[in-house]
Amino acid sequence: MIKFVPISRYIKEVSKDLNKQLAKVYAEDTVFEGPTVLETEHKLAQLTGRKHVKLVKDGSGALTVMLLAIGVQAGDEVICINYSCPASVQPILLLGAIPVFVDCNRYGQMDLEQVKGKITHKTKAIVVTSLYGDTVDWDQLSDVAIPVLNDSCQAVLNKYNGTENTLFGNLSILSFSFNKNIPIFGTYGAVLYDDKQYDLPVTMGRRNGQPYDHANLIYRGINSQPHPDKAAQVLCSLKRVSKWQKRKREIHDFYTERFQHHGVPLRQSPKYSTNNYHKFVIFVNNKIKVKDKLAKLGVEVGTHYNFNFANSQLCGNNKQHMPNTEFFCKHALTLPNSAWHTDAEIETVVEMIRKVL
Repeated sequence: MIKFVPISRYIKEVSKDLNKQLAKVYAEDTVFEGPTVLETEHKLAQLTGRKHVKLVKDGSGALTVMLLAIGVQAGDEVICINYSCPASVQPILLLGAIPVFVDCNRYGQMDLEQVKGKITHKTKAIVVTSLYGDTVDWDQLSDVAIPVLNDSCQAVLNKYNGTENTLFGNLSILSFSFNKNIPIFGTYGAVLYDDKQYDLPVTMGRRNGQPYDHANLIYRGINSQPHPDKAAQVLCSLKRVSKWQKRKREIHDFYTERFQHHGVPLRQSPKYSTNNYHKFVIFVNNKIKVKDKLAKLGVEVGTHYNFNFANSQLCGNNKQHMPNTEFFCKHALTLPNSAWHTDAEIETVVEMIRKVL
């Protein structure tokens, strides 16, 4: 089986370096915030250009902490994308806030042209989510007075008109897992910002709201303390991310040339976005059926994503018309494109898709 991401190959590549990093971690005698965590936060700040970085346990925790940092309360409205991984909307719901959905555009990005029409006196924040390694048209929000939160979990190393994507928004977040551009085994996350006013709420937000030196003072927070062993994995990946990005671009270019030649519809990137090659998307009829057929032929693909939030029971089943969400839910298929796939495997993916289609 050609796996969507052969994570065992990642482990094999970094294992020697990782074992050295883990030996340092265990010698630190620190369970959460310690030298390895601080080093990783510093390197992520250097990579993205953000002044401050705080690691957390995962991307969902990062989004939750980011919402807590600006004071989102039950009953507040939060404008967000209608089409994404459920992790993009669950923290809003769990805080008791009300998600107000906007459709994606034809690129699969949050359609920011719809945002201003959704703003009310109850709007507390706008959570902007970028998908598939591309980004949104940030200029659309240049004059809004409401806090803008950047869910850049799929968009690190992406550029908007030449500027690193994670620099946009009052705060931004990253996630690290097996399929991200900075991969690890398991999950991890980070909250990024420039204004020091967020230091205390972000730090307390990841510590269950507990400042260790003030026993009677409790903030709102969750258990999202950063584990140093995961930080060690991030460090190992950061050393290799340039090489891995080069390989992902080679696969992206190969797919593009072959599928265009064979007339397979591809998701396009907007002109203002420099793609980071996070996911490669083709459009097919009945993507679930195509996925199952490919699995029988030994190729694992993804159906990112299958969720129309506004019309789900969880979010009130509002029967809103979201045409681009509906299109992507029916037709978007994501292909294997990791740094560890071989040329022969990628060629096989193309041939099997041609056979199925």
